[in-house]
Amino acid sequence: MNIESQKLSQSIDGLFNPCSVALVGASSTTTKWGFAYARQLLAGASRRRIHLINQRGETILGQQSYTSLRSLPETPELAVICVPAPHVRQAINEALAIGTRYLVCITAGFGEIGEEGRRQQNELRDRIRSAGARLVGPNCVGLYDAAANLECTAFWKLAPGDIGIISQSGSVVVDLGARLPRENLGISRAVSLGNQADLTVEEFVEAFALDPNTRVIVAYVEEFRDGRRMFEAIERARQLGKEVVLVAPRAGEAVRRSVTSHTGSMISNEDVLASLCADLDVVRVRGMGDLFLALRCLSAPVRALGRRVAVIADGGGFATLGTDSVVEEGLEVPAFSPALRAKLTEIMLPGSGASNPIDYVGALDLASFKPVISAIASSGEVDAILLNGAYNDAAGAAPESEAAVATDIRETCQKHGIGLSVATMITTEPAMVAFAADRVPVCDFPAEAARLLALGRIRKAKRQLPKIETTAAYLGETHYISSRDALAAGGIAFTRAIHARDSDEAAIAANKIGYPVVLKALGILHKSDSGAVVLEINDEATLRAKVETLTGQLNPTGFSVEEMIVERDGVELLIGGLRDPAFGPTVVVAAGGTKTEIWRDRVVALAPVSEGAARRMLSSLRIAPLFAGFRGRPPLDLSDVTKAVAAISRFISDHHNVLEAEINPLIVGPTRCIAVDARIVAAR
Repeated sequence: MNIESQKLSQSIDGLFNPCSVALVGASSTTTKWGFAYARQLLAGASRRRIHLINQRGETILGQQSYTSLRSLPETPELAVICVPAPHVRQAINEALAIGTRYLVCITAGFGEIGEEGRRQQNELRDRIRSAGARLVGPNCVGLYDAAANLECTAFWKLAPGDIGIISQSGSVVVDLGARLPRENLGISRAVSLGNQADLTVEEFVEAFALDPNTRVIVAYVEEFRDGRRMFEAIERARQLGKEVVLVAPRAGEAVRRSVTSHTGSMISNEDVLASLCADLDVVRVRGMGDLFLALRCLSAPVRALGRRVAVIADGGGFATLGTDSVVEEGLEVPAFSPALRAKLTEIMLPGSGASNPIDYVGALDLASFKPVISAIASSGEVDAILLNGAYNDAAGAAPESEAAVATDIRETCQKHGIGLSVATMITTEPAMVAFAADRVPVCDFPAEAARLLALGRIRKAKRQLPKIETTAAYLGETHYISSRDALAAGGIAFTRAIHARDSDEAAIAANKIGYPVVLKALGILHKSDSGAVVLEINDEATLRAKVETLTGQLNPTGFSVEEMIVERDGVELLIGGLRDPAFGPTVVVAAGGTKTEIWRDRVVALAPVSEGAARRMLSSLRIAPLFAGFRGRPPLDLSDVTKAVAAISRFISDHHNVLEAEINPLIVGPTRCIAVDARIVAAR
């Protein structure tokens, strides 16, 4: 454990195992939250001193209360604030005045209700931080620690276990608390964060990673405030041997700010989140159903090391449906080697399918599959096995015998590190009951069994979370010519261009460049959409006429006369960067040109990216087959493209005030790639 982690553990651990707790707002009225919190906290009175604060000094649940925090015989390590919003400030000030280190504010009516509420919330946060204290909430429902016997909640009744829950919603904790015992699972720690005025999801992921009683961390996140820190915390937790499941509903809205580029209009918070989870191979689910599947498979006796799956069935339809379910989950059903097929043919009855999937004809019970499973598990050709079929005991074996077969199969898979998931129409068969008792997933349908394999496989990041060491402000201009120059200085090749103020200067520029040329009217946001770009001008007379026409129609600030690029076998790409409010600088590659929003063929990643990562992004586009040459066309040279993508990613990550940067199109041909348009948007 490094020094930073030690400090973090020390700074938050007191929340979950305080020596003393004061409940401000305790009540003798059974229908009030102050009564419910008092009841729950007093249940742990054998582990810590509990002080109840009630203005009238009532006796509550047999314990005499105090009228104020100042009248307590000691300074409570944790103060729980459960009073109406107008009285919260006074309660917090009293707690800070006597030296309380931790506060949990249950009360609502702050940042979630509007601007004035946010102002009051920020003032409370600043006051608490300046006193060296920490706050959970406001607008939360508390926290829980099984090992410390702390139930700082109103209504939760949680079974102890090894799953830690960090949630922006208290109802998610309630839901998990009710359902987990059905899977023989329980909770080590839980916290409801509410408005996250001070302590955040990211900080609790970091802290839970250091908790020896937590094996799996579940984080329910509706809003990412510091997305990079969140994923840094997830990476750190996984390095410490903890599993992390991110529950994040789809963020379908585009980034909530004004965007002026094609890049900005195409990329949403969901795109960034999905890309990041894919790059870092994070278990991300969107709902409670998939969350419980993930928790089931993370408790399985063995998990797949990769995506290769053998589908074993006792019927052709079962084999087909199982295979389709596996492929639907992004897993693979690879063909077996000739040696393995020959071995399986010797084992199985004539007429059985010995490829992958397996269709074992005439198998009367699960025992028939033992040698098949053993051969496949020991082959090194797959990472997991999905059993899909009836698997009923038509041979009439004793229940104990069938259960023993299930144990043998589970042990065989475990020995070879092979994940196992079962789909069957008769989950009450002795073998299936034995599988389930050993935490092997047993499902009614193959889609669920395949989903369990996908969620449960061992995770391997494709790339590390990119680091941003130092940044500086971009001080240049953001008009078209300056944008081109700034990006060209970063290593991106552009067409030759000369600025012109009128038709005379445009004619001189065209003669220097050589016809044909392109004429662009400047000061127009989307030039192609506005008719501000004229292609393939072949002579001076036409050029002068176009300058006069555009001057009259658009009143531009000037003109750019540029080299005309013709790549008959080329492809137009968009490359750009966008500063996401939650995740920071990102980079995007997409099918480019004037129809880029229609194609919506794009890949996004956190910036900066290496040239290798840029190549992986390009290969993920739907138009990627064009790069290798299509229908006799020559292959395209992507080496300069990857350099350009890496360069624009560095540009946006190196300049903290750049909100957007874009090149569209970047024309890619067999021997070169060249940018023909650019835009930079910066905050001043």
